Amino acid sequence: MATVASPWSEQEKTHIRCSLASILASSLFSGSPRQQRFLDYLVAHTLAGEAHRLKGYTIAVEVFDRENDFDSSLDAIVRVEATRLRNKLREYYDTFGQEESVRIELPKGSYGLEITVQKMHLQDLPLQPAPVIERRIGRQILPTNIPRLIEDRPSLVVLPFTCIGTDNAKEYFAEGVVDSLIAMFSRLSGLFVISRISSFSYKNTTKTSEQIAVELGVRYLLEGSVQHAGNQVRITAQLVDAKNGGQVWSDRYDRELKDIFALQDDITQNIVRVLQIKLAGEEAMQFGVQQTHSIEAHDCLLQGIAKHRSYTEKATTDAIALYKKALVLDSNYAAAHAWLARALCLTWSQKWSLDPAVLSFALTHSKRAVEIDPQSTFAISILGWVHLWLKNREDSIAECRRAVALDPNNAEAHLFLSMTLSSAGLGEEALYYIEKALRFSPVPDVLHMFAHGICYFAQGHYAKAIDIFARGRKLNVNFKPNHFFQMIALHILGRHSEVQENLKMLIALDNGSFEMPNHVIWTDETLAVQQVKHWDSIMVQYFETLKK
Repeated sequence: MATVASPWSEQEKTHIRCSLASILASSLFSGSPRQQRFLDYLVAHTLAGEAHRLKGYTIAVEVFDRENDFDSSLDAIVRVEATRLRNKLREYYDTFGQEESVRIELPKGSYGLEITVQKMHLQDLPLQPAPVIERRIGRQILPTNIPRLIEDRPSLVVLPFTCIGTDNAKEYFAEGVVDSLIAMFSRLSGLFVISRISSFSYKNTTKTSEQIAVELGVRYLLEGSVQHAGNQVRITAQLVDAKNGGQVWSDRYDRELKDIFALQDDITQNIVRVLQIKLAGEEAMQFGVQQTHSIEAHDCLLQGIAKHRSYTEKATTDAIALYKKALVLDSNYAAAHAWLARALCLTWSQKWSLDPAVLSFALTHSKRAVEIDPQSTFAISILGWVHLWLKNREDSIAECRRAVALDPNNAEAHLFLSMTLSSAGLGEEALYYIEKALRFSPVPDVLHMFAHGICYFAQGHYAKAIDIFARGRKLNVNFKPNHFFQMIALHILGRHSEVQENLKMLIALDNGSFEMPNHVIWTDETLAVQQVKHWDSIMVQYFETLKK
């Protein structure tokens, strides 16, 4: 079949290919090889004048490796991926690509792209498209999936502050300062901020500022130290521009401990001023907010959070005691209510508590947190998380959507929304939000891997889910959900010997005895959901097989 005459000159095609390289290298697409392949395929055929060949069947076979007997009425892969691509392109041009002179769009009802090139930019076109290749720092070669530098707005990572002094037990306090700064920065729409998870992966690192910046796709790094003695605290902070290695700003603060919230406000406002960040809407109103008037309650909260993040039964029990102590000192401390609700959910999910009332208590505290601080993204996310465990599907999704709308920069809000959507059987939309969370967390943790795997699990893509759960197990072998859902997926695919091997390893990890964690049950009746519902009996069968 003849090709259609191209509406673009060779110079314009070069410019389009350059733009495509930038899109595929962006953090929106770098973590999604399937979407990269899909867009590259569509652009190639469109530029070649072969848009008429872009049919669902052809794309399914040539892009998504479906067999020749592919039936679009039974497999919606192309339609689903086209929706994702359409949304991702829209988001790209709303963020990274606002100043692009090329615009690539996928209209509804067609797989042929609409590509426009602004004529005024043609004199500045490069002769060859910039290839997407490995990046080199000194002798270190960095892989191509490293995030592209965020250029549409200032981009920042707040690195863990050094705890200075002989009292290492105060390290939790230094971590709390960094946590608060990240939370405050993430609320600013004019700033791109890396999540705590990725930030703290560089604790005690020997990497240079330039290496960290390239790996995270940011330009600025905020570093510092905390010295806490008695009722006094000293914080030093410096802002580094990784582009030239220079120090943009630095300061030292000596304050009484009771002024810690005002001190954190000062640091944030100085960064806003130095980077010339425009505050939109009511963003300036977050400054000067006193979370609690009890510094003792705040100290208890920070100690509890530090223990909580160990995710063990004893540490969680200790954290709950500290959260409760914080609430005795200040019953209106929203963050303490929210963290207590989160810890209570953890005890239920891991079967450390078998009392169903624990979820009622979690709901009470999460609701109270939102009542006290209706603008707390964390509190709203936790309320949605509690509703999920109570199987209140619509309330769960609604609250988590509200959290993301309130703070689109918040990685954890996207993570919670993704998990609630997966648990409602909405795996495709869940995948979109976990990929957004991974933009803010280029160095993912075990929970991100679990949430990512569950997206594919909910869609019935069990082989892909198994691979991601395996990556999560490598990150933290003690995190049981990755083990369990990987075994369910293996069982569904009939890979029974692998299920037994994984079960042996899990039993060994728990010294010969372990409890199945609770699992949220989806509301639809897919095969995967039926297997989850009957997983306890399946486990018994495998366990009996092992004993023979």
